[in-house]
Amino acid sequence: MKIAVIIAAAASLVVASLASTLAESPKPTTSITAGPAEVVLASTAAPLSKLPTKACKDDDSSSVNCYWDAAKRGNGKGYSYYVTAKGQVVYLNPKLNNEAARTKFARAKKAAGWENWGEVFGHRLCWAKVGDTSYIQCFDGFRETS
Repeated sequence: MKIAVIIAAAASLVVASLASTLAESPKPTTSITAGPAEVVLASTAAPLSKLPTKACKDDDSSSVNCYWDAAKRGNGKGYSYYVTAKGQVVYLNPKLNNEAARTKFARAKKAAGWENWGEVFGHRLCWAKVGDTSYIQCFDGFRETS
C-alpha cells in the first residue's frame, strides 16, 4: 500500500512539472503553407499522373508507355512493371530497379554467350542460351527451358 502511494505521489509531481513547462512554452508563430499536393511513388519519384494507362502487348513485342499487371496477365505470376515513353522498365518492386544489378546481369549473360531476347511472356530483360535445349532467364527471376 505504501509503495502505491509513493508511486502515485511521484507520478503527480512529474505530471505537474510537465504541465507547468508546457503552459510556459511560447506559442509557435511560424506558419507553413504548402502548394498543391502531388502524389509521388517513392521508388521512382515519378508523379502518378504521368504513369501509363494502357496495358503492354501480350505478344512479346517491344512496347513503350504501357504497364504490365503480373497478377492479371501472362501466367499470373511474376512482377508488375510499367514502361516509360522512353522505354525504361520500372518495376513496382523496388529491388528490381537497381540499374547496377541489371547491368551486371546483362554483362554476365553476354559474356557467357547468351542472346538478348528482350521480352518473353511479359517478362522484360530476358536472355536465352539457344541450343538443342534452350534456356531463357530474365532479370526478374523468370526461367524457361524448352
